[in-house]
Amino acid sequence: MAAPILSSTNYGLTPAKAARGNGWIEVDAAAFEANIDAVRADIGTARLAAVMKADAYGNGIALLIPSIIAKRVTDVAITSNEEARVARALGYRGRLLRIRTATSEEMEDGFRFGVEETVGNPEVAARLEQMWRKRSPKRRLPVHLALNAGGMSRNGVELSTPYGKAEARALLGHPSLHIVGAMTHYPSEEEGDILGQLARYHEDLAWLQGEGLTTAGLVRHTANTFATVKHPATRLDMVRVGGAIYGDPGSVKTERFVQTMSIKSRVAAVNHYPAGQTVAYDRTYRLERESWLANIPLGYSDGYRRGFSHANRPEFAAEGRNRSEVLIGAARFPIVGRVTMNTLMVDVTGMQDKVRLDDEVVLFGAQGAARIAQAEFEANGSAYAPEMLAVLGATLPRVLKERAR
Repeated sequence: MAAPILSSTNYGLTPAKAARGNGWIEVDAAAFEANIDAVRADIGTARLAAVMKADAYGNGIALLIPSIIAKRVTDVAITSNEEARVARALGYRGRLLRIRTATSEEMEDGFRFGVEETVGNPEVAARLEQMWRKRSPKRRLPVHLALNAGGMSRNGVELSTPYGKAEARALLGHPSLHIVGAMTHYPSEEEGDILGQLARYHEDLAWLQGEGLTTAGLVRHTANTFATVKHPATRLDMVRVGGAIYGDPGSVKTERFVQTMSIKSRVAAVNHYPAGQTVAYDRTYRLERESWLANIPLGYSDGYRRGFSHANRPEFAAEGRNRSEVLIGAARFPIVGRVTMNTLMVDVTGMQDKVRLDDEVVLFGAQGAARIAQAEFEANGSAYAPEMLAVLGATLPRVLKERAR
């Protein structure tokens, strides 16, 4: 099961209800759909598998499956049975592909959702076949054969050794399992590495064909977001795109993809403090002037990392390098002192008469023409953005942004 348990009804949350709390996430379905269109414009005849693992990268699969259905996306990649359950509950009837090795119980529980498993281990395949025969002795179960051709050494069988070849022959020897796809995954973004591993993938497939693998109708898929955008040769029959459909093209420099997620809170109070006073735990920040600080009721227990803290005292040099800011009224304001469990402080001095109680605060995403973009978010949080956003998505309520009329 995923944490939190996913809800096909979003627990009855509306934007108005979510905004009554200390923080929330706003998800832009229109941007998500535009990103899908942008990917499709690149990939030609290849199929798009929309990667919606980690509860759609923290965006909430329940919020975005209606867009998947509306855009007629025929393949969705997930990791948990909860994601599969919500997708089916909301009417999705396409392929659900699990893109990690699952436990036996997960695979068995995934049968009722029609999950196609990724299999690269003969013992796992034997267990899967045994469970499936008990459920459906006359039908074959669709699975995807995972190859370590990309060198990830995670889910795939390694065909460069006699041991791996023996395992591959065993994987091909399960009559109740129907291999409908063959996949690998690239661990790097270096061009020579990717194209070299793609050649290795083709060699592996040729060897498997010689061992009896039927390649007619086989769905070949290797490309993640980076490979899809940068290396057309990797697209083959299907691409597995995650980051780009949420507005994160990774290290690819492009403006074609739009962030789908905004992290928001409100101004709880604006307090006056004299010059020389310190802010938050360990006195890491000392006010150099008479100051007005906005109290924002959101902190690391909500997933907004302590790493966003900003210090100005020399003994806290690591935190002094951060320049974390938030948006209020489309203007930027710096975080001062430590981000604490439930609260962070923002210096609004000079604009204190324009910052009002309950004003919307944006910590990630856009407000008017201003934006806290992903590169800035990562630099100040000292972490990979999907890691932070997945945690924030698991802790804060999420609602769909109202579409422009």
